[in-house]
Amino acid sequence: MKKILVIILCFIFISILKSNDTEKELNITGSSKTTIKSFDLYKEGRFSSFSSEGTWTNNFGNYGRSKCMGVVRFLSNNNMELNNMCESIDKNQYKTWSLFKRSGPLDSGVGVYEIIDTTLPNRELFIGMKCTYAIKYMDEINFTKSKCKITEKMEKVFQKVANEIKG
Repeated sequence: MKKILVIILCFIFISILKSNDTEKELNITGSSKTTIKSFDLYKEGRFSSFSSEGTWTNNFGNYGRSKCMGVVRFLSNNNMELNNMCESIDKNQYKTWSLFKRSGPLDSGVGVYEIIDTTLPNRELFIGMKCTYAIKYMDEINFTKSKCKITEKMEKVFQKVANEIKG
């Protein structure tokens, strides 16, 4: 009986290890130039709107451009709260709109974004997907990296879109 239990536990352990090896990921790297317009609040902090335009690539070989706009509330302790919407357009003109949120120092940090809408094939697979991103600023230029856990179906869409050539 002990041998059977050990064998079952070994199979469970091996299947857990294999499932971790097959996790799919979308990795995006980007850079953009940011413009911020602000006014100082009377008692505490600053309120700003910002816009940015830039480019991105992903680990499936796709690439494109992005535009973002949103609001930043600067707090008195050198931290901020950020909410912004970005529109990404890939080489085949597929569009994705994502809502980004982050708090902490402006010059760098980690946040989360959620896909709100997209024109990608099988769009229902992507709406509501949440991803983690990291950002670092050098003057008005930012550099970003993001990671999203994806399903096998999503992976197939990303591969198809990356290899698609629209005339």
